[in-house]
Amino acid sequence: PPPFPPRRANTRRPGAPAAMGAPLHLGLPRLLLLFLLGLSEAAEWSDWDGRQVCHPSALLMPKSVDEVVAIVRKARAEGAQIKTVGSGHSFSSITLTDDKDAAPSWMLSLDSIASITKDPEWDETVGGYVVGIGAGMRVHNLNEELLERGYALRNTGAIAQQSVAGATQTGTHGTGRELGSMSTQLSSMTLVLSNGTLLTVSKTNRVDIFDAARVGLGALGIVVGVEVEVVPKFKLRRTTVAYQLDELLEQIPELYQKYERLQWYYTPYTQNATLLLREAVPLDSNITGCWPGDLMGMVGTSQQQHTPSSSSPPQTTPLSSCVDWSFKALCHEADDATLYTEMEYFVPVNSSLDFFREFLDYQESVKSEASNCTLANNCSLFTGMRYAKADDIYLSPMYGQDIGVISMIVLGTAHVSGPMSIVELFDHGLTRIAKRYGGRPHWGKLHFASKEDLEPVYPRFGDFVRIQEELDGAGMFLNDYLRRVLGLENQSVTNDS
Repeated sequence: PPPFPPRRANTRRPGAPAAMGAPLHLGLPRLLLLFLLGLSEAAEWSDWDGRQVCHPSALLMPKSVDEVVAIVRKARAEGAQIKTVGSGHSFSSITLTDDKDAAPSWMLSLDSIASITKDPEWDETVGGYVVGIGAGMRVHNLNEELLERGYALRNTGAIAQQSVAGATQTGTHGTGRELGSMSTQLSSMTLVLSNGTLLTVSKTNRVDIFDAARVGLGALGIVVGVEVEVVPKFKLRRTTVAYQLDELLEQIPELYQKYERLQWYYTPYTQNATLLLREAVPLDSNITGCWPGDLMGMVGTSQQQHTPSSSSPPQTTPLSSCVDWSFKALCHEADDATLYTEMEYFVPVNSSLDFFREFLDYQESVKSEASNCTLANNCSLFTGMRYAKADDIYLSPMYGQDIGVISMIVLGTAHVSGPMSIVELFDHGLTRIAKRYGGRPHWGKLHFASKEDLEPVYPRFGDFVRIQEELDGAGMFLNDYLRRVLGLENQSVTNDS
């Protein structure tokens, strides 16, 4: 099978190797050999927006959990680093290999471990239905498979291209006053540890590890299987309403209490704002269809309306309304047509509106610097707010508090993401403001935080690091990103032959 099937017909997809060299063999019987491709020095892997790039010495695509175990044992003997990749839809460097000449670095894809392993059934321990999944399954495939079986995820993010493992390891979230991240829907997880053994953790077994591993950052082990809590299939009405930004901000406290699944966004340097609502409807409601079409109008709104000098705000008017199965009202139906780079910061929900207003003032203060972000320069802007419920996952941005989360996006074209100078202009400003509110960055979005920034805002930070050292003391699954955010600069992979 080919490595990483292409996603864009007109160019090499970010997240795919550019070139391949000689295969790396494990010395296993032929039928147990996994698909291992060595990469030449000129080859590269990049994330979705093309900003994060690495050059692994081998690309691995095991077809079974046994093959993952074999890879890990081989890596342990050779002192190799392993980083597991899903769709490459993270904007941070969380999944990159280190590319150090002194040690091999292997990138592992779970795309072939991506099926339903247990049909939905009632679990008395959980008090609900659970489904077993190979961790490489894409969220959009899971949505379709669940619908066929009469079930659904309780909530998802706007993007469904990620693998289940990647989405949960980074704390991917949707929006909902009483809804947690996708990681809160996990009821058990199976990991391959750095010593080549399997460990299953759950709400009743090694709960400490379970509470760390649900947002494990890929630092504790390779997640090869999960069980996810699901609910009977349901339908949602999705409605978008155009607002003047100032009017919307005045109404947000009331709207937040009224609508469980609330989010809103606006085009910087305009008054053009949009309220996005999703409301449950009876199961026998007629489906009008929320696909095709951009979920939030995000790309279209930004590209059509954004100019730093624009005025003429819209009136408070419904833009669209549709009814569909839940995931079609929650997720994009396909990969985004426009590349972009994104940062998110989470703050306590009671502070979120003040946080937003302060960032709005910052945006106004750098208006002149942002003036070259125009469609003519392949640049447009988007800022939005979503919400999520508190949880008890050690490194979840929602740990211990209901949150509001600001998203700052710089869009480019179908071929190149937004200018990095504009990304840094807004992201550094957002970071400085977020610190004043005890903000926590999204692990999978671009951010600049280190241990010194993160330890004070995560009460269980030390417990997570202790578990990481217990499970991967040799540092097999660490990379430069994880050493930075966890403060493990002195820990590097060691040979344990």
